[in-house]
Amino acid sequence: MKKYLSLIRACMTDNMSIFKINGKKRSEFSKKILPIVLAFICFFSIWSYANVFMEPLVEVHMEYVLLTLFAFFTCILTLTEGIYKSSSILFNCKDDNMLLSLPISKYLVLFIRILKFYLFEVLYNTLFMLPAMVVYARYIKVGISYWMTSIIALLILPIIPIIVSCIIGGIISLISSYFKKRSFAQTVITMGFLLVVLYGSINLENIIKRIAENAEGINEIITKLYFPIGNYIRLVTNFHFMDLFIFILTNIFVFTISIILFGKVYYKINSLTKNYKRENKNNKYNYKRSNKVIALIKKEFNRFFSSPVFITNAGFGLILFLIGCIGINLKLDSVIEIMAMQGVTITIEEIQNLISIILFGFICFTALMSSITSSMISLEGKTFNILKSLPVKTFEILISKIVTAVVIMIPVLFIGDILIFIKFSFSFLEMVMLIIDSIILPVTAETIGLIVNLKYPKMDAENDTEVVKQSASSMVSVLIGMIMIGITVYGLYKGLETGLESYQLIIYSTISYFIICSILLGYLYKIGVKDFEKISV
Repeated sequence: MKKYLSLIRACMTDNMSIFKINGKKRSEFSKKILPIVLAFICFFSIWSYANVFMEPLVEVHMEYVLLTLFAFFTCILTLTEGIYKSSSILFNCKDDNMLLSLPISKYLVLFIRILKFYLFEVLYNTLFMLPAMVVYARYIKVGISYWMTSIIALLILPIIPIIVSCIIGGIISLISSYFKKRSFAQTVITMGFLLVVLYGSINLENIIKRIAENAEGINEIITKLYFPIGNYIRLVTNFHFMDLFIFILTNIFVFTISIILFGKVYYKINSLTKNYKRENKNNKYNYKRSNKVIALIKKEFNRFFSSPVFITNAGFGLILFLIGCIGINLKLDSVIEIMAMQGVTITIEEIQNLISIILFGFICFTALMSSITSSMISLEGKTFNILKSLPVKTFEILISKIVTAVVIMIPVLFIGDILIFIKFSFSFLEMVMLIIDSIILPVTAETIGLIVNLKYPKMDAENDTEVVKQSASSMVSVLIGMIMIGITVYGLYKGLETGLESYQLIIYSTISYFIICSILLGYLYKIGVKDFEKISV
């Protein structure tokens, strides 16, 4: 028994942190305390949202709908997040050979992994569900039965989403083993989730109002769609021990049967995936020689598209730019209404008169807030010394990173430009200058990002998220971008006040950014190359 417990403890130590704090310089105290602080911040954020939703539900005396909504939302999050968590916890595990060589049952290995997956999702669910449960208890007088039912619900509600995510995760792992680009589906789902969150934030007031108006219908749909939520709500509103017993027993039965069936195909999926990878490694390829810079650009593209967090961080602003341009092109009235909800009052006539300035502002904001190169040096990680040893000039390496980022951004900006050109009338000069801006601004932004990353590299990161989201270079690049956007907006505003025409302001802005871009590239050539050479891993 003792060896089994030690095996479970060893398996639980890896890949179980929701708020993982890395870095050699961090003390053990900060590694333990900071995740707790972040968990409390998350708790109070969800608690605030739950209070906002609760207020209109109290007016119609349907407070329990809050629990229905948050339980359903949490289960969807568990399913979505679990699909990709299952890939690292259940499939493609590095310790398969070691564990299967031990004198223990294969089903015990599977049980430990499922248990690890389950415990992680329970922690994940608790962050979202517990605040809603606390808010409900603030407004409704509850007894011990409510808290007992709610604690049991925290343990039971993730079961079916976990089962479904295991099935989908297994299918994705099997299919993705036949392809090089495995991150596409994860990136699409992440982008979609972020867009839904953005839409919900913009229309929060209307959404809450509609939920309050249709609370009964929404509750009925959700409780019928996912029966454990319906059981939980019935126990909250009308508690009976027999119903609680049936609630527990039903879900345990479903979980047990699913694990037994899953165990029959689990090792087949893992073996098929590994066999295909092994065959791929033994394949021989004929490589063609290409230009050194082009080869570096291809390498950067492969690195970019292999990292979902990198794509999401850089691509989200580009997608918002496209959505904004499409919205202005197709539904200008709706865009004006959304802006009015945010406190920005503007008429169609004003938009038509200032459209060139507005489009320039969109391009400026998108380019300066979507810095891709601010992570490119850090993402080299332990392979950085290999990059330095290549028979390529340092400046060519740096330029390849800028070109890669610019090639990703420019097509999206051009598409947005064309959509706005179709909808509104522009002079030929304005169109030419805006197209030039769609090149100069990304080059400027990406040069800034690269210079900053050379100054503040993070070469010891354990994963891409740590580099893209938590590094000093990413934060400094965003801060510089915000400052430049503020100066640009202020300059355009002052220019309009003095009576300058839109095309004149765009010309002056384009010339200014061209000069800035030239200075930055000169700095990169003189100083950036030296900074690159100083970095060592």
